[in-house]
Amino acid sequence: MKLCKKIKFLIERKKIVVVCGKGRETAKEAILKVLEKKFQIGKEIIVEAVENEKIEDFEFFLKKSPLAILVVTHVGDIPPEDIVFAGEKEEIEKIVKVAQRLPPLVRLVLNYDDETVREIDDLTNLHCTTFGLDEKADVFATNIKFNRGMNFKVSFEGSLVPFWLEGVFGKEQIYAALAAVAVGKIFGMNLVEISQNLKDYKSLPGKMRLIEGQKGCFVLDDAESATVFSMSEAIEVLGKIPGFFRKIAVLGDVVGVGKYTIEAHEAIGERVAKNADILFTFGERAKFIAKGAFEKGMEEDKIFSFEKIEDGIEKLKEEIRKGDLVLVDGSKEMKMSKIVDEIRKIW
Repeated sequence: MKLCKKIKFLIERKKIVVVCGKGRETAKEAILKVLEKKFQIGKEIIVEAVENEKIEDFEFFLKKSPLAILVVTHVGDIPPEDIVFAGEKEEIEKIVKVAQRLPPLVRLVLNYDDETVREIDDLTNLHCTTFGLDEKADVFATNIKFNRGMNFKVSFEGSLVPFWLEGVFGKEQIYAALAAVAVGKIFGMNLVEISQNLKDYKSLPGKMRLIEGQKGCFVLDDAESATVFSMSEAIEVLGKIPGFFRKIAVLGDVVGVGKYTIEAHEAIGERVAKNADILFTFGERAKFIAKGAFEKGMEEDKIFSFEKIEDGIEKLKEEIRKGDLVLVDGSKEMKMSKIVDEIRKIW
C-alpha cells in the first residue's frame, strides 16, 4: 500500500467499514444506503468490499481508524431451507489472522448462521455483534413475507421494528440488511431510522432483483451467478411471490458442482416442477434440470431446452405474456444477463 495513501488516511482520520465474505458486495450496498443520509461517504466514512484473500491490504486502515468495523457476511453457500450452515475453514484463515492483530476498539460484525464465520468471535478478543435468521444472533429477522419485495421484522436488544425491501428477494439480501443494521447501530443510529433508510435500497444487477420486463411481465434477475443452493432458493422464491399470471423459470448450467452434476441439476428440476409453470433451460448441464422437472410431472410442452442463449431467446420472447414473472438464473459462465437484457423493459 502506498505510503502517501497511509499518511493521508492518518491525517483525515476517517471511519472505515471493511466487508468480507461471499455476500460482501450486496452487504456493502445495504450499508451505504443506511449510512449515506447521516454521514458523508468518502469524507467521513469509507466502506470497502474486500476479497478474503486481500484483507491484509486493509489491516493498516482498520488499526488506525478512530472507528473501524470488520464485517464478515458468509463463506458457506446459503441453503434454501436450513438456517445453520458452514463454509470451509480455509476461507477465514487470513481474516482471523488479521482480526487477531487488531486493537480492541475495532468492532466485528459476523453472520451467526454461518458456523465458520461465527467461529471468528471465539478466535479473537474484539467486541462482536452477530446477525442472522437464528434468534440467538444479536440482530435477527423473523416473519419474512413476500410481495413485490420482502417484509420482515428485525429484533435487536429488545426492540422489534418492521423492515421493507422493495423489489429484492432471498436470504443474501436479508443478511445484507441485517449486517447494515448492525453497522448502523454501531454508528449510533436507531432501528427505525435504519429501517427508513433501507426502504431506498436497490439490489445490484443479477442479485435477486425484481425489474420490469417487456410485454407487461416482470423479471426476477438472479443472473449474476448461481450455485445449486442459490438457484434452489431462487426457484422456491419464484413459487412464493404472489400476484402473477404464470411463473417462468429460465435456467442455465450450474458450473462447478463436480461429480454430482447430473444429480444436482435433476434435483433443481424437481423444485421447478413444484414452483413454475414453464421452464426454459440453456446449456449442456441444464438439460438435466429439464429432465428432473419432466420426471416430477411438468408437462413436456411446457419445457424448452437449448444449447445456447441465441438458440432460444426468440422462443422465450414469444412465450412471455403480460402478468408473467420470469426468473433468470445461472452460473456466471453462462452469461444469463444477456437474457435479462433481452427481455427487460426498455425505457
